Amino acid sequence: MIADSLWDNSTNFTVLLCRPIVPCSAEDFVANYFLTTLTGRDKITSFGRTETLYLATGKLSSGGTTIPVTTECIFVNEQNQLLKSTRSLDNVADYGIRSIDVSPSRFTQSGYKLLRYTVLAGARKQTFRVDQDEPESIGLKFRNSFGVIETFYFVGGDTVEPELTRSAAYFAGQYKTYYVDEQRKHTLNTGYIPESMFALADDVARATDVWLMDESGDIPITITESNTSRSDEDDGLFAFTVSYIFASRCQQRLRLLPDIFDDSFDDTYN
Repeated sequence: MIADSLWDNSTNFTVLLCRPIVPCSAEDFVANYFLTTLTGRDKITSFGRTETLYLATGKLSSGGTTIPVTTECIFVNEQNQLLKSTRSLDNVADYGIRSIDVSPSRFTQSGYKLLRYTVLAGARKQTFRVDQDEPESIGLKFRNSFGVIETFYFVGGDTVEPELTRSAAYFAGQYKTYYVDEQRKHTLNTGYIPESMFALADDVARATDVWLMDESGDIPITITESNTSRSDEDDGLFAFTVSYIFASRCQQRLRLLPDIFDDSFDDTYN
């Protein structure tokens, strides 16, 4: 081939990250599942938590598409009467990867408590079961096996193990510490969770990008150890742990006290 007959050919395409082995074609998976390893299995949540689902829509050849997103909610009142309510969340438009806020606080009914809700987007389906006890929890955001941000909450407590390494030497005849290095390891426990969430717990342990959800903002952390082993001794329930350190060299985090009085406080008698 002579030089003046060379030509360039360029094609635009989008690649969706998928780390797990999926027993179907990529097109079937994208059309039938949200971008999470839960793949429709139940996830335990509670009020006050943030839940987000991602889905891929459209084809390059179609010029875009629109998918209605709905939620089927099941409520119960003090007389144990059930109420089923179907609600519209959004219309997901255009080609690409879209996110939907499906936090339980979006679904309320006067006089009733939310038991569970199922998010539907075309053939995609994801069920959330609501823990009425609303236990205290520590939330992590992580980049899941599909490259999108997902949340996982630990209700089994947080163990802190500070480890200090000191360097010292003689200065002018006095033995003094001149450097202190700290690794403050935190270990989180899920408490017992159902088998349906095992794949999600395993996804947290494999994540390379993880953030601690804090009221002041998300804090980058690094997972150093994890234990996702399980057995059938607890009727299908298991607990798993993950250990992390803050990604920043500064390992100590201060919690500031809130202001007790604001500028409107009447200090006449002071």
